[in-house]
Formats: sequence, structure tokens, C-alpha cells
Amino acid sequence: MTTMTLDELRKLPPLTEDEKQTIRNAKPTPSDDCPAMTDDELKQFRPWYARAKKPVTINLDPRIIEYFKDLASETGISYQNLINVYLIQCVSEKKQLYFK
Repeated sequence: MTTMTLDELRKLPPLTEDEKQTIRNAKPTPSDDCPAMTDDELKQFRPWYARAKKPVTINLDPRIIEYFKDLASETGISYQNLINVYLIQCVSEKKQLYFK
């Protein structure tokens, strides 16, 4: 798995129609032989599992939603996750707002 910033995601080439079709037709991998993991076991392998997301309601400019939905169609990542990635990046970089 690779962690990428939103800027890095933007630089990825768009998915081809064949790639999009492959994703749409993907079948789940059988997991009958895999035992279920406990929450503690999951936290060892997926640190973000411990940080559950909190659902919120927010009013956004339609241009923002359109921008992230377009990016989602190019990357195959849901637009909600892309918005979350961008906001995490803002927090980690301690970005400041400048109003003039």
C-alpha cells in the first residue's frame, strides 16, 4: 500500500476505460479460510482503524463537490475520502487561512 498526498494523486494519469471496467467487474476475494480479526489485531496492521471517522453534515459550495467528484472519477477513490485526505493534509501541514 502506498500513501499519497492529494497533489500526488492529481499527477496520476486518469484511469483508462478498461481499468474502470476491470474495477467495476472485480469479484470479492473469497475469505472463507481467513479467520476474523479482533479490533486489537486490526489496529496493529491498520493504524487508521483505531481512528474511526465521525459523520458530520457540512454545507459545501457545489464547485467543491464537483471538483472532488471529478478527481474521484479519475483516481477511483471516493470523493468523500479525497476531501478527508485533503483536510488531513491541511492539518498535518498546519495550513493557515489568509483573508484579505
